[in-house]
Amino acid sequence: MNGHTLFLAVTDRTGRTEPTPGAEPAFALTTLAVDTGRLEEAEHRAADAIAGLAPGADWIGLPPSVRRQVVERVRAVPHYAVDHTEHDRDPACSASPLADCLNSLATGGALAEITGRPYTVYLTGGLPLGDAASAPLLAGARAVHPDAEARFPALARLTALLATAAAPSADAAVVDEEDLYDAFDRYTLGGLA
Repeated sequence: MNGHTLFLAVTDRTGRTEPTPGAEPAFALTTLAVDTGRLEEAEHRAADAIAGLAPGADWIGLPPSVRRQVVERVRAVPHYAVDHTEHDRDPACSASPLADCLNSLATGGALAEITGRPYTVYLTGGLPLGDAASAPLLAGARAVHPDAEARFPALARLTALLATAAAPSADAAVVDEEDLYDAFDRYTLGGLA
């Protein structure tokens, strides 16, 4: 099968994957793109890479020696690119902060050229899409699956782990050999395009 498979971890900028009552989330979108022809291999290698990590592990909460081991193992996961986009604008000025992130992903960064080819999307993270479900990145996909954890649990967990590693990577809070994003050939960390 040609094209790419995108794993999207929808979080708020604090890394929470579940809604907080009474709080408007400031969305972030972490994406791991894999060549669809290598999807099974990527799932297997991702499982090896995160073996031994507790479910819901937070990157900064892992000991440095574990972070170094995971970075080294993640290098073997076949991938096209990784992107982390945070909604860095005033949420009051946006009709849908999550749709803004999805639109930015479709038009800028390392993954923009994928939107012109066939791709499938798997969602993880648990935050509701709401009106962002009609954003071009999702509307243009061959299929959108809300159950990444059920179908590709290791790639879903790796993408969620990347979401927790984004802030310390962008802030240089971890050294290079402990920076999970350093395991990828192509990646983008930042705000809206």
